[in-house]
Amino acid sequence: MMRRMQVVSIIVLAVAVSAHLILPGDPNAQSLIRALEKPSLFHPFGFDHLGRDVFLRVMHGAPRSLGLAALCVVFAYSLGIVLGMVAAYRGGLLDAVLMRTVDLLLAFPSILLALLLAGFLGGGPGPILFGISLGLMPQFARLSRATAGQVLAEQHVEAAEMAGFRTRAILRRHVLPPVIHSTLPIGVLSIGGAILSVSSLGFLGLGIRPPAPEWGAMISEMMPYISEARIQLAAPCIAIFFSVLAFAHLFRTGGKTSDQRRT
Repeated sequence: MMRRMQVVSIIVLAVAVSAHLILPGDPNAQSLIRALEKPSLFHPFGFDHLGRDVFLRVMHGAPRSLGLAALCVVFAYSLGIVLGMVAAYRGGLLDAVLMRTVDLLLAFPSILLALLLAGFLGGGPGPILFGISLGLMPQFARLSRATAGQVLAEQHVEAAEMAGFRTRAILRRHVLPPVIHSTLPIGVLSIGGAILSVSSLGFLGLGIRPPAPEWGAMISEMMPYISEARIQLAAPCIAIFFSVLAFAHLFRTGGKTSDQRRT
């Protein structure tokens, strides 16, 4: 059953990311005479208030919503594990300063940091990327610091240090692999949270600028028409739900694989 859910999750994500490449049509094309037209066989989600095909916009919005969320996690993950390993290896004052900074950032929810930065810098992909990455980074730094500290205390690492191996070689060969094994499942799960953050900021008007299709902005645009266009409003919500669910299943699979490797 777990293997089946993993396959379904991968298929859902693959279709979401690649469907816009094979679907014909312009997601921004307007036809006001079809505004709020109900779903049909060839237009399964109907049309929005400007006469745009909602199905096309959901599919074309997937790479933006998923891609930006994944990019946020990649930046946060890379920076977090590097800071954690450096703090564990150097120790002393540098370790204390880095970890206290991480603790300070942990006091703020990631969505709050992203909201403040996006509002201050004017919104758009750049501020969203910086804000969400900054909010997600502390959890990776903390976990990386704990794992790296345990690995550095092992005898084979101490032997490598005594043998004169360079710091970069020790971190890359002995510390980085177990750090990745312990943090990667959390990284995969964090993509789901990042999708929600990106969509939330888009809903508030701080995300990707219209008319580019983005799930959160699409929900915001259709809110005034909730009584007459429920399916059009539900379409991006469904896309967000299944995307987050897919990454959650990948997290469960990745966590079990990581545990098996440790044992």
